[in-house]
Amino acid sequence: MTTATDAVPTPEKTSLIDKINAFLDRSVLPYPVKFLTNRFIILFTIALLIPLIVFVKEAVFVLAVNSYLNTMGVAVSSIVLLYATVAEIRDKQIAAMQEQRAQEDHQHVVEMHQLVLENMEFQHQEVENLKRILGEIAKIQVTSTKLPHGAGTDLRSLHAGGKERFERGHVKRELGRQVRSPFAKRTE
Repeated sequence: MTTATDAVPTPEKTSLIDKINAFLDRSVLPYPVKFLTNRFIILFTIALLIPLIVFVKEAVFVLAVNSYLNTMGVAVSSIVLLYATVAEIRDKQIAAMQEQRAQEDHQHVVEMHQLVLENMEFQHQEVENLKRILGEIAKIQVTSTKLPHGAGTDLRSLHAGGKERFERGHVKRELGRQVRSPFAKRTE
């Protein structure tokens, strides 16, 4: 089970609220989470619904059990909302890190491709020189051939997503298009 400290979104906590939140996540909230997610506590809470029906005429007992059930319901829903919010923040950070890694990997691949193209160009020139020398030795006319793709090849235009894929802000636009807000109106 992950604790609240695993889900703390940002390492740089400077404001008082951030420090309080970090303290609560680290020292306070893991205990109610462990208590409320205990299987026996869950079964006990469900089992308390039966005495509510049986002891309807015992007002103090019914009010006490009802208060406990309401408190547990509020606590569970608040914890679920907190963890969902923290998970969403963490997922956004992971997506941003993955995008940055993909951009770095792409840059590395582009640099390697450029090296391969330069090497091909050098080898082509060497082969042309050898053909010319052999032609002079054999006293025959040798025609030179041109390298079909050179170092000027635009690799970004070859990407399936097109050049737009590499524009600043592309990831935000795509995430905004693909990830729907839970509060947005459905158009289906």
